[in-house]
Amino acid sequence: MPTTHQVQQGECLVSIAESYGFFWETLWNLPENKAIRDTRRDPTVLRPGDVVTIPEKTVKEYVRPTGARHTFRVKNIPAKFNVRLQDEGGEARAGLAFVLTVDGVETRGSTDGEGWVRASIPPTARHGTLTVTDAATGEEESYEVELGHLDPADTVEGAQTRMKQMGLYFGVANGEMTRAFVYALKDFQTSRGLQPTGELDASTQAALRETFAG
Repeated sequence: MPTTHQVQQGECLVSIAESYGFFWETLWNLPENKAIRDTRRDPTVLRPGDVVTIPEKTVKEYVRPTGARHTFRVKNIPAKFNVRLQDEGGEARAGLAFVLTVDGVETRGSTDGEGWVRASIPPTARHGTLTVTDAATGEEESYEVELGHLDPADTVEGAQTRMKQMGLYFGVANGEMTRAFVYALKDFQTSRGLQPTGELDASTQAALRETFAG
């Protein structure tokens, strides 16, 4: 029988699917999960309290001749870590050496021409550390990464968190429409060519999603 799973902070559809032994696409495309698919639009950004339907597992049978050895490999789809680094003026920080450490495993590389850090990580990863080094100056920066903690862009807290990462908002991501957040929202809207209403309307939500897509 199908069951349900209530999303907890730090979880996304990728980690939930992994814990139940499914590919995330299976859960995402399930008709019973259409409401989440339509509302959240991104399987990596769910909100605590969302309810995901988990289908009953089916048995898959394979016919193989006896008297021989057969090897079966279980497919594993890693999650993707994507984050874009920009300077205060919004310019991409390209060519920075980075080390991403998740669950004790290091991934090394360099940011691409648009400043993106891209790496594969375990689906159930929750925490990590990103260290970047400027080859020209030798300066090193280190960031603690909370994986699966980003709330949807249509929530005030989700918008606050995104704008904090862009350096547009310096207050607390508490889900409240404070005066400081409204001013920051207007600045973001102006920078994206939107009407500076200070409201988290549909066009502003779309611009936030686009900014954090990768």
